[in-house]
Amino acid sequence: MLKLNVMQVYLLILWVISFVGGWFSPIPQLDLVRIQTPKNGDFIQGSVQIVGTVTGTGFQKAEISFRYQESQLQSWFLINQIDSPIVDDLLANWDTSTIADGTYQIKVLAFYENGRQQETIIENLSVRNYTPFDPIKTDSSDETKILPTSGESIEIVPTPTKKPFPTPIPPNEMIVTQSQFIMTVIQGAILGVLFLFVIALFIIIRRRKLG
Repeated sequence: MLKLNVMQVYLLILWVISFVGGWFSPIPQLDLVRIQTPKNGDFIQGSVQIVGTVTGTGFQKAEISFRYQESQLQSWFLINQIDSPIVDDLLANWDTSTIADGTYQIKVLAFYENGRQQETIIENLSVRNYTPFDPIKTDSSDETKILPTSGESIEIVPTPTKKPFPTPIPPNEMIVTQSQFIMTVIQGAILGVLFLFVIALFIIIRRRKLG
């Protein structure tokens, strides 16, 4: 009977270790590839910071590339390559002064274990280093004004202004929330109670054996 109780305690300890180890093992990260700046349709010039996220379980590397959007060729030109995950930070600096003005695309392609790949593409990027910006993006506060003159009116249209660049970076999604912190504390408390229970059970059985 005593040997049976000792075996039960041993199996219980193994079960607790397996249960707790599985519970507190790192949660697999979802594959996430995104570009935060620049955004679709932005006007850009000079050195452009490409900011975004490349992460996930089994991440190996990521390539940041560009190509001329109107080209019939499918060739992409490498800007930078990274070998470790990045979250909401600089992926590459793109020197647009070395290419002709026009409309371009940029792509981030991530490679993972087991041959998995994931990509994201930003389109309609207007590079304007040597030609004026197109008057497309304007402030909503601009209004057409009519000024009276001698017997006739003159319509004055305000000069369009382009949106500021780069756009703000959104909040970091990887920040631990209060609910996640509370859940971790609760899990730790449960682990402690289970551990004390096993120790108490072991002491009781040992005392019976000695008695």
